[in-house]
Amino acid sequence: MANSTPAGMIIAYDDSGGTPQTITQHVQSINDVDVESVLEEKHSFGDAWEEHLPIGIGRVGAIELSGLYDDDAAANGPNTLFANRVPETPASITRTLTITWRSGKTTTVETYLISYRRTPDRNGLTKYTARLQPTGAVTEA
Repeated sequence: MANSTPAGMIIAYDDSGGTPQTITQHVQSINDVDVESVLEEKHSFGDAWEEHLPIGIGRVGAIELSGLYDDDAAANGPNTLFANRVPETPASITRTLTITWRSGKTTTVETYLISYRRTPDRNGLTKYTARLQPTGAVTEA
């Protein structure tokens, strides 16, 4: 069994031209990647417990990437990929997020940018957080 390690992860996010950019060196944390089924409550009056049925729709919760803010003009830097994109409009194209957990094991999903935050610190380096909302099917390979 091969376990995923931080050193073996690769995170890619496409730029405005649709070209995947490896942003691994700009990401220091990523939240849980929750792939789940949507359920509907089905309990009726008189039931003592909640009951649910799957409705055949899946979803992924928002994904947050964060790390040290880098304001250079590098094609794969957080400032280039995330700044000046909020609010996104219905005409905005989705951008592909791919997380490679270990060699050959990936999670890929189309996303929209929900928010982009810069956090200055008087005693440290400025950090960024980008919050992405997945849309559509998740491909697990």
